[in-house]
Amino acid sequence: MKDTPPAPAPSRPVTALTEDELAALFKQLGEPAFRATQLREFLLRKGVASYEGVTNLSKKLRERLNVAAPLYELEPVRTSEGDDAAKWLWKARDGALIESVQIRVPDRLTSCLSSQVGCAMGCVFCATGLGGFERHLLAHEILEQYLQMWGRSRAHSTHIVFMGMGEPLHNYDEVLKAVRILNAPPPKGCGIGARRITISTVGIPPGIRRLAGENLQLELAVSLHAPDDETRAQLIPVAKRHPIREVMDAVREFSRKARRIVTYEYTLLAGVNDSVAQARDLAGLLQDHPCKANLIPFNPVEGSAFERPSLEAQERFKAVLEKAHIPTTIRYSKGKSVDAACGQLRRRQLT
Repeated sequence: MKDTPPAPAPSRPVTALTEDELAALFKQLGEPAFRATQLREFLLRKGVASYEGVTNLSKKLRERLNVAAPLYELEPVRTSEGDDAAKWLWKARDGALIESVQIRVPDRLTSCLSSQVGCAMGCVFCATGLGGFERHLLAHEILEQYLQMWGRSRAHSTHIVFMGMGEPLHNYDEVLKAVRILNAPPPKGCGIGARRITISTVGIPPGIRRLAGENLQLELAVSLHAPDDETRAQLIPVAKRHPIREVMDAVREFSRKARRIVTYEYTLLAGVNDSVAQARDLAGLLQDHPCKANLIPFNPVEGSAFERPSLEAQERFKAVLEKAHIPTTIRYSKGKSVDAACGQLRRRQLT
């Protein structure tokens, strides 16, 4: 009895291929190696939804490429549009669901990218955290979120934030691979300035220190959510392993080496972390290095017992920080009508 020949390996998308692998692919197709540069630069700099948009290659070659190596791997499942945001739900090859958001404000369009399927940090007020952790995203799955939103919406983002599903510093290597492609000048990358790329973290000191040594002037946003270890550990379980003092030491090192002002994210939860006393404690933590505070009134999540503070409580908290000369803004949620809080669209799809 003859052995059944093995099934061919699934083709990898162009976004997952290195320059050498892409050049080898064109060689197999009987094309010169410079076609790899043509395709890669067009893909990273033009914003296309499919091979149909890659107009610097012949139609016949694009048809052959579509069989040999698809342009993208993520499949769009659902899009939700609002006045100030558009949310995208993608399906990966293994069936995992991934969220991305385009957020519009005057003179700025921001791509909010996910770094994981779910999240292991377990923040008790976050829809992603409630869904648990499945796996890390690969660099090309991260990059594709940006490229596909651009190609399908025909709107080019000016800024990138890693504030979607997952903890970026928990998936450090793949996130940094994606960041370097986003940041690199053409033809190797998308040419997005490092100062327009923000990494948002719940505060993983080893990852923050590692990021400080990357020689990239990235923006860093740190989610504190409480000025004391006890309250913070109740909200962010991983904080039990990383006391605030340890987090702050790592952030100061990053700020010094990267020469950047750090943003502190603070989700305001009624009766939990929104008192004037807690605002004073937070001001004391932040006063000794260049930073700004971003207050985020809680965005209701189905099944959560937390509530949004009153407008008066929000303003009182902000006033205390401003009195301490800490630049402070209240970030009112964008895209509430499109379930734009992390994990909400995916959660609705799964239930």
